[in-house]
Amino acid sequence: MNSPNLPVTAADFLHHIQDLNASVQALQANTYSDLIDADGHQYIDLVMEGGGTLGLALLGYLHVLESAGLRFIGIGGTSAGAISAIALAAANTPARTRVDTLIAALANMPMAEFVDGRKDGDTDAMEALQAWLDGDASTFRKVWKTTQVLDNLSEIHALNRGVVFQRWMDSLLRGMNQGQPMTVKGLRERMNALPPLRVRDSVDPEDFRSLPKDAPLWEDIKGVRHYLVRKQRDQLCVVTADISTETKVHLPQMAELYWPQPDEVNVADFARASMSIPGFFATFQLPSLPADDATRALWQQHTTWPDRCYSGNFLPKTHHFVDGGVLSNFPIDAFHNTSRVPLRPTLGVKLQWDEHNIEIKGLPSVIGGAFNTARHAMDNEFIKHNPDYKRLVGYIDTGKISWLDFGMARDTKLALFRLGAEAAIDFLNNFDWEDYKRVRRTLVEAFADRA
Repeated sequence: MNSPNLPVTAADFLHHIQDLNASVQALQANTYSDLIDADGHQYIDLVMEGGGTLGLALLGYLHVLESAGLRFIGIGGTSAGAISAIALAAANTPARTRVDTLIAALANMPMAEFVDGRKDGDTDAMEALQAWLDGDASTFRKVWKTTQVLDNLSEIHALNRGVVFQRWMDSLLRGMNQGQPMTVKGLRERMNALPPLRVRDSVDPEDFRSLPKDAPLWEDIKGVRHYLVRKQRDQLCVVTADISTETKVHLPQMAELYWPQPDEVNVADFARASMSIPGFFATFQLPSLPADDATRALWQQHTTWPDRCYSGNFLPKTHHFVDGGVLSNFPIDAFHNTSRVPLRPTLGVKLQWDEHNIEIKGLPSVIGGAFNTARHAMDNEFIKHNPDYKRLVGYIDTGKISWLDFGMARDTKLALFRLGAEAAIDFLNNFDWEDYKRVRRTLVEAFADRA
């Protein structure tokens, strides 16, 4: 039975890929990072692309990474990638397995309920969405259902409020935090609760000669290189877009620009800000902080506007946030450091192959093409100037599955999970850590020569 209402358990997903178990187990013998713990787990940073309801494929990808012995320190994402990033980060401390506890929760998201209209009981938005996704629906039905959501667009400037999603995300995180809101401070402490880590003996100290003498990355004790952690830092990076100030926002790194007590912010707010698809979900809104000298100094620290833009009452009354994917749907630059060869890679996963041969046949394709060009341009420009990152990115070919299928059927969920798992196996089988470091070494030397 292919019913959207039939729940899918973690066991269902794992059973659906059980024929891949031998391939996954074989991956454990490979080297992916120079940072390891006493149990042999290898530590990496991870960035996930946004992609609406296609985000379920990320679970299959993450399951394989974790089963291959990888553990995650820095975790970043946009939109659906941000939801997965936050949930993964909150599920447990870095050394513990986290993915399997998320599978059932995220796979059984009440996605249809997220299409919550302009008020409780408003089903017009869902009916309009279903009409447009139904290939057999007549033009009359599509137009008729569209006219029924004009009041939504007028009142909340979108089809849906996003209230149900935010409540669900808050509840999910509370379930991982003894019933309490998951705050920035609490998540930071959890993500920084690393086990004792060591650096592989094969690492060449010459790769780190540019570091200050008083800030080594490891300490050699009786022939063992113990990784040094000096301070807690924000290992989460969620991307959203503040359209009121035309600013690409990284959270929690820039939370102090918007909240008076950034450490106490509920992290569910970050997910809500990052998933606000323009026109589909209402913008996430926050009142501006007072435009005093302290606030002005913070904005000058985080932005690069002309000086005149910081004068007077320089902020709007309200900040409106939309899906970070309008600026950066794949924030692969979140943990990048050009100055040295890394001890651990930043692996990325994209939910679709980027299209570069698109037929423009009418106004909808013009609008869609302009939107996709804008959201991919910044990420593609980064990869253009940092070609080594092509070696770090895996692709999940989700084909023709709609990224707005909020009534997703059970079989489609299982199919997405398997697509993610297969893509991860393919990527890890082809990833060569030592070769990647050689490329980075060459780029670091070239960068130093230009400097």
